[in-house]
Amino acid sequence: MAKPRSVCIPVTAAELDLLPATLASVLNHTTAEADILLLAVGVDPGLLQKTLPEPDRIAVVPVTASADPWQAALREWSTRQARHDLLLLRPGMAVPPGWDARLALAAYRQPGVAAVVPLCDSVAFIALLGSIRPNRVTLESIDRLLVAHSPRRNHEIPALFSGCCYLQRAALRLIEPWLAAQSPLTTAEWCQWLAQTFREQGWQSVCCDHVYVLDHAPDRRRQEMAAIAALEDVRLIEQAHPLTGLRLVIREGLNQNPVTDPGSTAPPPAQLHIAHSWGGGLDYWVRQYCENDRARTNLVLRSIGTWGAFGQRIALYRSAVMDQPLRYWDLDYPIRATATAHGQYRAILHEIIDDFGVEAILISSLIGHALDALATGLPTVIVAHDYYPFCPAAVIQFGEVCNQCALPRLERCFADNEQNRFFRNVSATEWLSLRRRFARLAAAETVRFVVPAPAVARHWQILVPELRGKPFTVIPHGLDFAPPRLPAPAPGERLRVVVLGSLAPQKGHALLEQVLPLIAARVDLYLVGCDEDGETFRGRSGVTLIPRYRHDQLAELLTGIAPEVGLLLSVWPETFSYTLSELWLLGLPVVATHLGSFADRIEEGVNGFLCEPQADAVAARLLDIAADRACLTPIRERLAHFHHRPVAAMVADYHALVPLPVFSAPRYFRTQAAVPPPPADANLSRALHIDVRAPFSQALREFGEYAGWKLAATPRLRPWQKRGLTVLLRWSLRAMAALHRIRPRPVPGP
Repeated sequence: MAKPRSVCIPVTAAELDLLPATLASVLNHTTAEADILLLAVGVDPGLLQKTLPEPDRIAVVPVTASADPWQAALREWSTRQARHDLLLLRPGMAVPPGWDARLALAAYRQPGVAAVVPLCDSVAFIALLGSIRPNRVTLESIDRLLVAHSPRRNHEIPALFSGCCYLQRAALRLIEPWLAAQSPLTTAEWCQWLAQTFREQGWQSVCCDHVYVLDHAPDRRRQEMAAIAALEDVRLIEQAHPLTGLRLVIREGLNQNPVTDPGSTAPPPAQLHIAHSWGGGLDYWVRQYCENDRARTNLVLRSIGTWGAFGQRIALYRSAVMDQPLRYWDLDYPIRATATAHGQYRAILHEIIDDFGVEAILISSLIGHALDALATGLPTVIVAHDYYPFCPAAVIQFGEVCNQCALPRLERCFADNEQNRFFRNVSATEWLSLRRRFARLAAAETVRFVVPAPAVARHWQILVPELRGKPFTVIPHGLDFAPPRLPAPAPGERLRVVVLGSLAPQKGHALLEQVLPLIAARVDLYLVGCDEDGETFRGRSGVTLIPRYRHDQLAELLTGIAPEVGLLLSVWPETFSYTLSELWLLGLPVVATHLGSFADRIEEGVNGFLCEPQADAVAARLLDIAADRACLTPIRERLAHFHHRPVAAMVADYHALVPLPVFSAPRYFRTQAAVPPPPADANLSRALHIDVRAPFSQALREFGEYAGWKLAATPRLRPWQKRGLTVLLRWSLRAMAALHRIRPRPVPGP
């Protein structure tokens, strides 16, 4: 949390000519958290008020003419601003962006810091450039280089700087009795006396190496600091200056390129995605987000495991590059589904947050993770791709859409629900405990819920009463898929219908089995991307199977089919459906079940058709369309102008939901980039992830690719051995695939 602070600028009659440049710099570069006070030391306050560029933001305070600038600022703090930290700034100083916040970060980075001064070339013991000043050097160019190369360290100093100084209110309160009793001092005496008094109370004064201020009146400041420059302690510092290395780096950078941008002023904010390694739409969303986020560093923490223990290894990946982990940890105590609490997992989270400067967390899935991810204290977003962890099946469908799930129903779900097949070794009682802690943590102020469609929020609030008072933010998924529109199909005797995507149970496999006999006389079905779940329909009259396809070839594939309508038969309330968006982008009207996001996104007769998830209703709708193809024409015309929101717009909505500060300690004080660049060597060790939901043929193919790559990469085998083993591997994989395709013969009856 930002500390309240006041910027005090004491102005004497002799400094009026220096004030405009300082005010312009302060107004442009001071954060909104700081108050700005202009102390009129023997100057007409009304005159100052008239010359202010932003009078609403600056308060003008009259001060007696006899007061020293430092005395005036300290007196004003004690009278009016004692709850604020004090930032003393003198006319003639120009400051960089966020200077006040950066000085505050330096003050609170370590305990016992009473005062912080920036680098400035007006005084030798805090000088950065000294007498060497390359041509055309600007404050901005110095600051960018400094922020990029500074190690972010505080160096103890024997006295303060008269031109700019940050003073902690706790330290000032500690010495306030001495402040009140102190006789008048010169500016140099104040700089020395304050530092000495702080030391006597156990506090220190420091110079931070990551803020530089430019003095437009350096000669004046040298005169003020002359007595301090002669101190023995200052001379000792100058003989072995702690900034020597940084000085050389900055001077070299300025000599090479004094005007162009030498790089980013600070690392971008880092946020951590928490997800499983099962692939599917969730994995697609995470990858799309990471690839399109240009403003933040995105790390991905994935759980890796086997059936029955989905969190055996926790791996951290760089952005959307999911092949080579940055780090991984093997859990001593594996996580079966989601752990209610897990000490080792919690330690891993804190390690990542500390080492990589993570400032926000986006949770896409908690499978294989622990609920500790919701309790870091960081801004946390739950992205509701499904209904996990409330629902162990993730789809809230058990014969019907679930509106409640007490213990008896949950026990039956574990025993009888074919869609609840992943967590058989977890009891219903354990799951209730998991639900209770999840609801408690999700209701916290630091946790936000994002849903891709309003229906998702309604279902969550029905199922989890603790969340009914919590706001849900609707952020539809983005999609950059931009295929050419399919040409208008020529209607034939039979209606051509494409079923795009998986035919898993929740996607309507059983419903399609019931619908098929009712439409067989009038409809041709094309099952595209159905994978092995569509094999039960192979050989059926009027059904064509295309188990797999490449995404970039979808438009070409469907052009050859020339479908007239798409069909989506999900029996669970979909949270979004990329497939619906893709069909619309291709220009295809869609018939879908009246559930979840379909009901939110489809307007009956305008951009598609809705029907109840019942065989008779679906069949009746398709037969009506087959009898009157003209009803498709106005929908197709509207879809010709349909454009899906891009992924970049979605990412911007997430940034707006969780804005991260321009300057923050976890990011700002990283001494080097936390996230290394992608490895240049493509032959680094790869990781193999098993998607438990993937068809056997896919898992076999992925394993073959991985094993083949490992054979080729190993240095311990001779070329002839590699060739022989590669042939053996190829034949073994073919044999396993063939065995998998053999269907057992039915056993004859008695």
